[in-house]
Amino acid sequence: MQTSQPGAFDARAARRTLALVSVAIVCSVLSGTMTNIALPLIGRDLQVEPARLGWIVTGFLLVLGVSTPFYGRLADRFGARRLFVLGLGLFAFGSLLCALAPSFGWLMAGRVVQASGSGAIPGLGAALVSRAYPPERRGSAMGFIGAAVGSGAAIGPTLGGFISGTLGWQALFGVTVLVGLLAPFAWRMIPARSQRVREPLDLLGGVLLALTVAGALLAATEASRGSLGGSIVIAALGMAVAGGVSLVARQRLAPMPFIPRALLADRRLVALGMLSLTTMAANLPVFIATPLMLTAFNGLSPVRIGLALLPEALVFTLLGPIAGRVVDRVGPRRPIRSGLAVMFVALAALATFGAGAPAWIVSLLIAVVSGGFAFVNSPLTTTISLLAPPARLASALSMNSMLFFLGGAFGTALISAVLTARAGAQNAINPLYAGPAIAFSDAFLALLALLIVAFALTRALPAHRDRAAPMQDNEASEPSSLAA
Repeated sequence: MQTSQPGAFDARAARRTLALVSVAIVCSVLSGTMTNIALPLIGRDLQVEPARLGWIVTGFLLVLGVSTPFYGRLADRFGARRLFVLGLGLFAFGSLLCALAPSFGWLMAGRVVQASGSGAIPGLGAALVSRAYPPERRGSAMGFIGAAVGSGAAIGPTLGGFISGTLGWQALFGVTVLVGLLAPFAWRMIPARSQRVREPLDLLGGVLLALTVAGALLAATEASRGSLGGSIVIAALGMAVAGGVSLVARQRLAPMPFIPRALLADRRLVALGMLSLTTMAANLPVFIATPLMLTAFNGLSPVRIGLALLPEALVFTLLGPIAGRVVDRVGPRRPIRSGLAVMFVALAALATFGAGAPAWIVSLLIAVVSGGFAFVNSPLTTTISLLAPPARLASALSMNSMLFFLGGAFGTALISAVLTARAGAQNAINPLYAGPAIAFSDAFLALLALLIVAFALTRALPAHRDRAAPMQDNEASEPSSLAA
């Protein structure tokens, strides 16, 4: 079995690490959920048309998706703690720039800096918590991180609406500036325990990965807005394909490639990465499409839509720690398969009678989807932390975070494409559906295929926690067990 770090388990230090990381994750999630609510106000005050306004979100996601794997790779060499603290500082500085922004250009610059710092928070935060907790307690800790994500999603829209409505949209970024206060505490209170490797950084491989990820995210984001054949989508796809092909060649030729060979050599880690991508691709689009459906067929106001979505965030927050404790006891395969099954049943119900149904039915069904996802998310992260070679832990968890972003973007593009293609359809693909929201029924039905693929990938999961041992990393050289 893998050991998390040298020395005895320090429960107090572990709890401090978990608390600091959880607060940072809540702030990171809030920066997205609150900003989305304030976009109309920002557009009005800065006189920005809707097409350009969307880049406040798109630009943030692009930089976030690209920077996340870089932080993981750099943390392998320099230590996760110092990169995490650097990320907190950049995130706070970017938030300050946004809060003071007198123009759209200034705001975009602030969002880029903010995203470049935010990229350190999910992957490196999970790595720090993984090293603080021994394998037999790690699932519970990862469950609390999942609860932090759920908390940010739950309170973000309501808090963002209240703050922007009373104090202005600039105050939203003023709130996230406070994350900078965590940096000195993180430096002093998080133990400097990690395993790092002394090896050159494959900068060319990193650039090729960045081009691939940025192209894929941009194509998916623009496609989700209905521009399936637009020039931006075509150019972005070309960049992603060219970057991906070149990256594969670079991985073969480089002595020490950007993506460590030890991660790609373990079929369990590869399957877990694909499982993260497909599960997120099936989960996130539900919460993108549902507000559109509640507006079009239920006539709900934004406030009532927020209340309808609140149960799903609360369910995810409550069930995350429970799912973590379950994986500590029985291993990852059973909770992940159970979570996928619950998601499948709830999505099938949405596609059969939930689309266009009364709001309380929709709210109940998406809460069930969220509950199922909770039993996938925490076990996935926990299992990756157990299987990854200790010196590659930051890379493995950061790559997984990147795949979550990609999965969400691809799923959103898929459901948007289905909604566009099936707009005005007279009969649903699902023969059991007889409601008015035909396009939404078809869209939810399309997501079921992703869950089938995800379930097939669970065959690579270890059935028991005791069998989750990492492969030997032959590339790691001169490991150092104590690093900032």
